[in-house]
Amino acid sequence: MGINDLSLARKLTERVQEASQGIETGTAPILDQVTETTAELLKWWFQQDFCDLRPFNFHPGQRQAILNTIYAHEVLGTVTLDGLYGEIAPEVMLESARAAQQIRAEKNAYPKYCLKMATGTGKTWVLQALLIWSMLNANRDQSGGGRFTRNFLIVAPGLIVYDRLLDAFQGKERGGERSFDNSDLYSFRELFLPDAYREEVFRFVQSTFCAKQEIGRKVTSGGLIAVTNWQAIKDDSELEDDEDVDAPGDTPDPKRVIQDLLPLTPGTSQGNDLN
Repeated sequence: MGINDLSLARKLTERVQEASQGIETGTAPILDQVTETTAELLKWWFQQDFCDLRPFNFHPGQRQAILNTIYAHEVLGTVTLDGLYGEIAPEVMLESARAAQQIRAEKNAYPKYCLKMATGTGKTWVLQALLIWSMLNANRDQSGGGRFTRNFLIVAPGLIVYDRLLDAFQGKERGGERSFDNSDLYSFRELFLPDAYREEVFRFVQSTFCAKQEIGRKVTSGGLIAVTNWQAIKDDSELEDDEDVDAPGDTPDPKRVIQDLLPLTPGTSQGNDLN
């Protein structure tokens, strides 16, 4: 058992499946381990009574990705990758000193989750569901602990996925214009949101969404959804094409990345502060 055989993912999934037994009937243990807002969303997304009323629902892979992330972040409350391994798969670190060193590296000293999903399996829907979960909880979090956020930076691997994200949040482009009415969030609102939350989420997305050319220039308040593609982070002189990107193990300077990606200027709304 090692760091590269997905032992963490498998054991986390086993734990989550146990905690989620009965979610179809609204009786799963996880519903008592999360915030009231999260429990309401989970019931809306996965309870059979609600699923039966819709012509579309999350498929099992999407459901597991959403549940695993929420369980790791909200139920376990781990704040480092080391903490997550220690809770779910401590034997990996015990059996391999090299794995333990990698897991405990400074770059992993914050909540960090990876969802392994193949092309075409609905990663964008999972992303939007988790964004809704975080944003609604941030609006209601009275603890001041910063467990949830209203600030999101979404980086696509290329222009095709970047355009797909614009479609999802702003609506498909028709005649040079995009309409929120044919965005994923609005078109599939019966899946994503209970009626009581729809106006709040729609208003948030429409007022805070920034395509890459707007980042650092559009005035927003109460949060930010900044979407760009990976190539825009690199200087043109450094990046000739996609093959030049050596992402695995690459550790760019965070300050430089943010400065390059978000050229904040005097007069820009403090809502764009991603600290």
